[in-house]
Parts: sequence; structure tokens; C-alpha cells
Amino acid sequence: MAPQPRQGLPSPKTMRAWTHIRAGLPSEVLHLSSDIPIPATLKPDEVLIKISHAALNPGASVMLQLIPMFFRTKPSIPELDFSGTIAELGSSVASSRKLSPGTRVFGSVGPLGQHVNKGKGALAEYVVLSSEQVYPTPEGMKDEEAAGLGVAGCSALAYLDIAKIKEGERVLVNGASGGVGSLLVQMVKNVVGSSGHVVAVCSGRNEELVRGLGADEVIDYREHAPVHKYLTEKYSQNKFDWVLDAYGIQDLWFNCPSYLKPGKPFLSIGIQVPGYKYSSLLCAIGKLMSNMLWPRFLGGVDRSYAQVNGIANSKAMERLARMVDEWKLKVPIDSVWSFEDVLQASSTLFVVFLANRCRHTRKS
Repeated sequence: MAPQPRQGLPSPKTMRAWTHIRAGLPSEVLHLSSDIPIPATLKPDEVLIKISHAALNPGASVMLQLIPMFFRTKPSIPELDFSGTIAELGSSVASSRKLSPGTRVFGSVGPLGQHVNKGKGALAEYVVLSSEQVYPTPEGMKDEEAAGLGVAGCSALAYLDIAKIKEGERVLVNGASGGVGSLLVQMVKNVVGSSGHVVAVCSGRNEELVRGLGADEVIDYREHAPVHKYLTEKYSQNKFDWVLDAYGIQDLWFNCPSYLKPGKPFLSIGIQVPGYKYSSLLCAIGKLMSNMLWPRFLGGVDRSYAQVNGIANSKAMERLARMVDEWKLKVPIDSVWSFEDVLQASSTLFVVFLANRCRHTRKS
């Protein structure tokens, strides 16, 4: 179907955006461009969003540093998750979506079809997407909070969809202060209720935060290193119904039969990619395949392994918005940076790897 004329207030013809034409560290490849064209027309189901906030996420950083540019559109705009307002919308956007010029929304750029193939990203003043990739921001939620709901929130939902956690169960959440983990702790506690028990693993400096999100017990991974031995000693006689790894620690997987009930899968966000090098990525992929395929009779772990993937879409975002409205799901924010300070924010992300929460950059 042919693109249709814009509907809404006139928007600029160009925008500012952080762009790159080669893979690598943000400090080495990102450039603040001031003349990136904004599409003059929208397809019937598309919306033009004026971005107010973007979230910096480790997954998008992997793509920035490790996906070769011959697979990508040049220049490319990094990052996926954002919040902002509808500037214009296509002619056939359903009224049931409750989208109109000026509506506050949050959303996420599709990682492959739009981000990799078309170069679209969240570190820009505007982005054009399908209306199915945004959802109205819940009333009372700040834009900087809503920006952290996209991939992280949908990933946390994916854990719930696989695990089918029930009221009263015992659940271990590793990486509990991270972008995914901080949302997952809240979701799990809301399901298991007061009769259930949520044990969270994170840095001791984040204990107060994580308890405030609903954790009944917090384990400092530094104080109790190695954590898998501590878990074995403390929980081997009272094993967890579910182990949800939102960070990707292999030792937790290898030793999980000591603290995870038989017949229950070990759910993980994947394998950490140390150093953001191609060799590290290949090693992580190899470990992931081994985790899923190595048979138990040949020495494999006596539990099944499942990787959790969360892709943002309107149905998942609707569920997240409902959680915010109904029981005040929170998005912890590590810090907020100006649009011009993206390089500094990115370098802090890589050095600290977020203490382990969402880090945002804000439009000035």
C-alpha cells in the first residue's frame, strides 16, 4: 500500500541523532549528526514519535559493537527502547489503539527488521514505527520510567509466560537489581503473594532497593561468593520451585540441581558476553547450545535449560501498562543523562554494567 500524507502538526524535515557507520565501542564510533532526514510520508499503520527519553540496554550494545556493518544500513542509530509523544500518525491507525498527536507513549524499535536492516534507533529526536510497537504511557508514570519498559519489561513477562509461577511458590531471581531483574522481582512477588518467598541475588549495595521491590530475602553475591555453593548449603533441603537467572551465570546453571526442584527448568536471559569481542560471542553461543543440548547421560546437568527472549509488541506493552496501573509496577532508574552526554553515559554503562539497573539518556 502506498505511503499516505502526514496527519498531525508539521514536523521538521531533519533531526539530530547519534549515528555510526562501523561497529565498535560507542566512544569510538558514535557521532552526533544534526541533519538526519525525517520521512516525509507515513504508511497507513505508522506513527511518528518525538522521543523524549531512551534507555541504554546491554543487548543493544552487543549489536552496536558486534554486528558487522555489511549487514546493516549506514548510518545506523543505536538503542531500541524509548518514550515520547505521538507527533503524527498514518491514516489507518485503529482508533482502538487510543493514539493521536500529543499522546504520550513508550515503545521499542524492532531489533532486526528495523534496527539492523533499516538503521532505526532510539537515540534520535524522532522515529517512525508501526503503531503496534508503541503503547500509551500509563498516567502517573514519568517518561524516564516508561523508557525502561520496552525490552526489559517484555523479557520479564517472558519469564512469567514460561514459568507459570503459582501463589505460594519459592522463587530465586538472580541479577535482581538489573533492568530485567528489578521488574521480574516485582512481577514474581505479585504472583506468589505473601505466602510465597522470593529470594533475590544482587550486589549488597542494592539490597534496600530490591527489598523495596518485593524480595523477601536478598543474597549479596560478593559476600557469599561463589553464590552457587552458598545456595547449595542453604537450600539443598528446601529447594526452589523456580530459578530465574536474569544475568546469565553459568555456575548457577551447572549446580542448579542442588537447589532447584526436579522436573523444573532453569530459565536464563542467556550467556554473558565478556569484553564484547567476536571470540566471546562465539564462546557464549557455544555454551548456550551446550546448555540446551548436552544430554544428561553424557554428563549434562540434570535439569532442562531454557533461554528467555522478550520482543516488545503492543500486547506485551499493554500487559506492562496494566501492571503499572493496577499494582504500581516500578522502573528503577540508575541515572538520567542529557542527549549530548550519550558517550559519557555509554562509557559508564560498560564500566559499571549498571549497578545493575536501567540507565537512561534524556533529550535536552
